[in-house]
Amino acid sequence: MSAWSGRCAPRIGASGKGDGLLIYLDNAATSDPKPAEVIAAMSACLGESNANPGRGAHRRAVAAARIVYEARVRLADLLGVDDPARLVFTAGCTDALHLALHGLLGNEPGRVTCSSFEHNAVWRPLRDWARRTGGLVLAVPPGPDGTPLDMRAFAAAARQARLCVLTHASNVSGAILPVQEAAEICRRCGIPLIVDAAQTAGHLPEAWGTLGAAVVTCSGHKGLLGPQGTGLLYVAPGIDLAPVRLGGTGGNSEEDVPPPDMPERFEAGTLNTPGIAGLGAAAGVLGHVGLAARRSAETEILGALLSGLESIPGLRVVGPQSAAACTGCVSVTVDGWDPARLAEVLDGRFGIATRAGLHCAPLAHRTLGTFQSGTLRLSPGWKTTETEIEGSLRALDWLARRREAEVCAST
Repeated sequence: MSAWSGRCAPRIGASGKGDGLLIYLDNAATSDPKPAEVIAAMSACLGESNANPGRGAHRRAVAAARIVYEARVRLADLLGVDDPARLVFTAGCTDALHLALHGLLGNEPGRVTCSSFEHNAVWRPLRDWARRTGGLVLAVPPGPDGTPLDMRAFAAAARQARLCVLTHASNVSGAILPVQEAAEICRRCGIPLIVDAAQTAGHLPEAWGTLGAAVVTCSGHKGLLGPQGTGLLYVAPGIDLAPVRLGGTGGNSEEDVPPPDMPERFEAGTLNTPGIAGLGAAAGVLGHVGLAARRSAETEILGALLSGLESIPGLRVVGPQSAAACTGCVSVTVDGWDPARLAEVLDGRFGIATRAGLHCAPLAHRTLGTFQSGTLRLSPGWKTTETEIEGSLRALDWLARRREAEVCAST
C-alpha cells in the first residue's frame, strides 16, 4: 500500500446499505451481512411453522420439530460430529460454556487449567467457582518462543487438574491455540478438556469429533453466520455432563428428573426455533461453500490486511503477524491514539465499523501488555472484499500520520 499523507481524509466509497456504514470489520463480535437464506428461513419459520417443537402432534408442531432436527443434522455434518444427537442447541456460547463448566465442575474444589487468552465467558465462571469452593485456577502463559500456549507448562498443570479449558483462538489477537496437542495431554492425564470455539466455528475446517475434546462450545452468530441468541454445545461420547437447567423437555414428563438421552437432557424449555432455523440455513450456505474454501479466502484477506498494516507508521499489530496463525481478527495499537477514540473516528468519519477496548477478555490483554488501553480490533468477514481492506488501510494510514487531538479538533 502506498503511503497516503494528503491533508484531506481519503474517500472510501459507499456500500449502498443506507445505514452510514461503508465497511464492516466487526465480524468477531457478530457476522454481517447474514446470508439471505438465513433471513428467509427465520421468516418462514415464524410465518409457517410457528409452534413449539416437540410439544405436540399437530402439523405445525411437527413442522417445527423437523426444522430443529434438520438444522442439527446440517450442523453436525458441517462441524464433523458423527452423531447429531450429541449436538445441543443453546442460547449462545456463554450459555453453552456455563452448561459445560458447571456440569463438569459442580461445587467440588480442585484445580482447573486454562490459557491466558480466555474470554470472560470462561474466566468469570471459573473465578466464581474458585471463590465458592476454594478451588484454584491456573492460566498458562504463552510459550517462550512466542506461541500462544507454553505446552510444557500446560502439561505440568494438567497433571494436577480436574479440568482443562482452552479457547480455540483468541478473540483479541486471533491467535490459534494448539487444542489437539492439548487434548492429547489431557487424554493421557485422564481429565476432560473444554474447547471454546466461539472464534473458530465456521472458520477452521477442523472436525469437532476428532479434536479430542470432551466438550466443544460455540456461538451461532459469528463464524457460523447465524442469528444472535443461538449457540452449540458438543458433548463427546462417554462424557458424563450433569444438566444445569432443568424443566420441560416435551417428553418424560411423568419423571421428576431430566431425561437421560441427548440432546433433550440439555434442552429444557422452549427452543429458539426461528433462530435455529436461521442457523440451520447458515450451515447449508457454509456447507455449499466448504469450510476449507472459506478458510483459504479468509487467509488471503487477512494476509492482505496484515501486509498493509506493516507499512503504516506508528501502528503495531498485537499478536500473530501471519494470517495462517490467526483466525478472524487482528488487533492493533496506533501511537498517539486511544483505541476507543480511533474506533469512533473510523466510524464517524470513514464509516468503518471496528471494535476497541478490552473485548471482554482482560486476561488476554494483560498477557499481551495492552490492559490499560485495550486495542483496536479489525475482523473481516465472509463478504469483506480486497477493496474494503484497501480503503480501511488508507484510512488507518491517514489517521496514523496525525495526532488524535489534531483530527478530533477538525471533526
